[in-house]
Amino acid sequence: MALPDSIKLVDGTSYIIAYDTEWPASPTLGWSATVNSALDLGGLASAAMRQSAKLDLGANRDPLYKLEMTIEMETDPTSGQTIDVYVGWSDHGTAGTGNPAGLSGSDAAYSGYGGGTAAEGVRMLEYVGSLVLMAANDTDNAPQVAVIGTILPKARYCCFVVHNNSGVAVYATADETALRLTGITHQVQD
Repeated sequence: MALPDSIKLVDGTSYIIAYDTEWPASPTLGWSATVNSALDLGGLASAAMRQSAKLDLGANRDPLYKLEMTIEMETDPTSGQTIDVYVGWSDHGTAGTGNPAGLSGSDAAYSGYGGGTAAEGVRMLEYVGSLVLMAANDTDNAPQVAVIGTILPKARYCCFVVHNNSGVAVYATADETALRLTGITHQVQD
């Protein structure tokens, strides 16, 4: 038996976190049309936060994930403003069970714990990264797309929180707005 020559990184399973009712059947980015976790960012106001439904990464998950975002803004944001993304981990598959920081496990506005604020709540979550926006809006007919960051999974289930720090609203129709989480698999090759 020969020893392996190298270990390569290959794409593993991808998950789409989007609003199923509006996410297109044929996404122009080549992303999957199948929504794995609900997240309706359509019309998300400036300074507002929204949480996704709980996503199941499976019992045998990849050791690392890449998170990408595509987003369309209602009007021109000021260049350099951000859309920030956080993740919370859970060992429980039930939406409202075992979640950190007051996450509901459902697609809904995020407000943190009952007695606190959303700004306090997200500090209990893992910061993934930010999409730094440029001045380009819906009339330009193209979403802004970027890799947000990488995530080392801490549990089987997760919820995302998106914080709109752009100064303008997200476009009302969420047909070009989604997160894509793609596993990065270590593959031994001869």
